[in-house]
Amino acid sequence: MLLETRTRPGNVRHLIYGLNPLISLLRQHGADVEAMLAAARIPPGALADPDYKLSPAQELSFTERALAQLGQPDLGLRLGPRYHLSAYGMLGLAVMTSSNLVEAFGVLFRNILMTWTYMHWSLRAADEVAIIALRKQRDLGGCHQYMIDRGLAASYTIAAEALGKRLPLIEVNVAQPEPGYAQAYAEFFGCPVNFGAPTNDFRFAASFLNEPLLQSETASARVFAAQCERICAELERGGSFAELIRQHLVQLPNQLASLETIAERLCTTPRTIQRKLAVEDTSFKELLEDVRKNLSLEYLQATELSVEDIALRLGYADAPSFSHAFKRWTGKSPRSARVSS
Repeated sequence: MLLETRTRPGNVRHLIYGLNPLISLLRQHGADVEAMLAAARIPPGALADPDYKLSPAQELSFTERALAQLGQPDLGLRLGPRYHLSAYGMLGLAVMTSSNLVEAFGVLFRNILMTWTYMHWSLRAADEVAIIALRKQRDLGGCHQYMIDRGLAASYTIAAEALGKRLPLIEVNVAQPEPGYAQAYAEFFGCPVNFGAPTNDFRFAASFLNEPLLQSETASARVFAAQCERICAELERGGSFAELIRQHLVQLPNQLASLETIAERLCTTPRTIQRKLAVEDTSFKELLEDVRKNLSLEYLQATELSVEDIALRLGYADAPSFSHAFKRWTGKSPRSARVSS
């Protein structure tokens, strides 16, 4: 059995109220939220508009500022549980009224645009073990580990709430090397946690997949799911061409993606790509530079790859060339950035 998200690249634009848990915490710490929103180019009054849709650039820029302001490495694990079923509105209703976890996650994955994730999600079962896994769909820069931790914690919270009881886990796998807040994983998930793993996932007995959910109601589930499909159709129309190009760049590991390569993947011409990007006030060169910067931050924070290996993965001829570019982006050397993370 395999369920997975099938969102097309480029169709990622989230409703602003997904920032509420983070904003509430910032206000508790006395942060100037309005100034941070302005710095992320989120207009005044957007928080009061439930239909306002954030671009990825706005959302990630604000989130990076929030993470720097709060200085709490385990923040993803702490905020993930705040994304419980009621936080998802119509989607939460569709999930909780599903007949079992298989149907619940099927609804969730089909309507993933109504969540606040930048991840590809999957649920598979084999040898009596169910595995819920995530991997990024685009570059996330300094938000990378926060988004993974938040996603794991939120999806576990959703599963347990839908069942109406604690979901005992077999193990959790996390790709990043063991961090200073490793104990927070064990305390939250209540099971062994493997760091430096090849995937980010959590595992439980597959028998839970077919247990009836606490508020299962088939007729209501169909109505709510139909509403979710209409909302997602609207969210899809908000996607940008630049985001499509960015996600194709991320999908080309261990090679320097040229404009010609991307054009071939999209069955179009380099000139057409440049023209469409110009309409959105950007260029292929700017996107490639930004993707490289964000991926370099991810590699430094979430892996033990050497600076030399990171340089090669990002298409640089050598480590000095990469280090020079990284210092231009961040004002730090790669090694000092790794220590400070």
